[in-house]
Amino acid sequence: MADPAPLYLSPERLEQLQRITDAIRLRAALYPPPKPPRPRRRTRQYPGGRPTSWRSAHRIMLRRQG
Repeated sequence: MADPAPLYLSPERLEQLQRITDAIRLRAALYPPPKPPRPRRRTRQYPGGRPTSWRSAHRIMLRRQG
């Protein structure tokens, strides 16, 4: 674990640091870090912003696999 506290800290300061570390540990236990967002899949679109139909998208996916 961590090294013992240096002797030059006053007892008040040492108690304050211990309270802060306890609060940090509690916060880390209660609020885990959020998961990163999944990467978005790029879809081809027709000119003008219309999305491709599911049939042509399926055909493109089959072509990539085989």
